[in-house]
Amino acid sequence: MEDYSVLFSYFEKINEQQLSEDQKAEIVRIFRKESFKKKQLVMHAGDSNTRHYYIETGLLRLYIIDQSGKEFNVLFAKERQWIGDLGTPAETPYYIDALEKSTVFSIDDEGFSQIIASYMDVASNFRKSYIFLQKRFVSILSKTAEENYEDLIQHDPDLIQRLPQYHISSYLGVTPVFLSKILAKRARKKD
Repeated sequence: MEDYSVLFSYFEKINEQQLSEDQKAEIVRIFRKESFKKKQLVMHAGDSNTRHYYIETGLLRLYIIDQSGKEFNVLFAKERQWIGDLGTPAETPYYIDALEKSTVFSIDDEGFSQIIASYMDVASNFRKSYIFLQKRFVSILSKTAEENYEDLIQHDPDLIQRLPQYHISSYLGVTPVFLSKILAKRARKKD
């Protein structure tokens, strides 16, 4: 039998109580454990988006590709975080791929509705994700790339170590060359 202990811990934490055996059985029935290889495409723009992913191990990214073929990273999700298109079950404009070998627990839209009905705190947790995305979009539009880089370092310093610079620059909405300038300026300030 697959190990669902990470998922059980998540529900126990947000529910602030131990899960019963029936609750654990329901979670195992509703969620599917999946593994993705590094660089594996998980979701493709244009697909009917029906799944959400809770990450046990690894790193996934949500991104779009513009008409010229340029990628824009919208969100990164690592261990103990959710990722997916909140607009389910509509056709998605997003791609999701694995930046590292990843193991996730996925849930379809119907199962998600069942979980929300049973665990209202999951809805609150997803609401926080939605709020984070809204704040991120406002930040991109209202702050400089340097300020957004500092926010990233402050709130998610391990991502800096796990991501190549071209993904960080895309996340900040700048070119890799401009990111190099930000890093050089930052290094000079430390000296």
